Amino acid sequence: MVPKRIANKRTVAEALDNFRWTRDIHGEATPAMIGQVLQLCNIMLDIHLQLGVQDTHTWRLSPSGQYTAQSAYRALFQGSTSFDPWERIWRSWAPGKCRFFLWLVAHNRCWMADRLARRNMPHPNLCPLCDQEEETINHLLSSCVFTRQFWFYLLQRIGLGSLAPQPSNDNFEQWWWNISSSVGTSQESGLNSLIILGAWVIWRHRNDCVFNGASPSLPTALLMAGDEARLWSMAGAKGLSLVTRHDPTG
Repeated sequence: MVPKRIANKRTVAEALDNFRWTRDIHGEATPAMIGQVLQLCNIMLDIHLQLGVQDTHTWRLSPSGQYTAQSAYRALFQGSTSFDPWERIWRSWAPGKCRFFLWLVAHNRCWMADRLARRNMPHPNLCPLCDQEEETINHLLSSCVFTRQFWFYLLQRIGLGSLAPQPSNDNFEQWWWNISSSVGTSQESGLNSLIILGAWVIWRHRNDCVFNGASPSLPTALLMAGDEARLWSMAGAKGLSLVTRHDPTG
């Protein structure tokens, strides 16, 4: 509502002098515009220019007041919803198919018995590995008796057997976050890769039991984990070197 011929010539100091900017407004104002002008007036009351002081630019999105690309990038995501597991999944060394599987796990998109039951599709009544409880992805990867034994022996090979899930750990993502946060930075990368590897082996062994009629076998699952760990280490997963020094079935 300020003509360009005036706006282009007016300085900030001139506009703030005795609220001169309000007299530059022309045309018919709607109630909404009047409300905005009054709101702006209240904001401008706290602004006092100091004559003879050079203007400075302050970037309010960083503590130092200096512009950085990082602060601008973060500002783009203010108010957005964060998703905790993304960094442990996508920044850990693992084959793409394994990381994608863990992404489905994090979003509860795996076709387990509970998901099949909700859609009235054929499904096993009990977990094919322990035959004790209903099969869900959290049960399969953390609270299943078979799975807890698997994690204990796998983590024991790197001296972290105490971090294996306990009966109270009924949420795989929460358990993973807890143990990942409990180790040092130097171990965290390798541990995250190992968790992805272990979850992938459990999933494959479960599918072998469901679709191929295999029987749950802890030695078989651990042997598969050892073979996978050696292949992953050869392909670039340096954090798994501690695992590949030992025979997981020993």
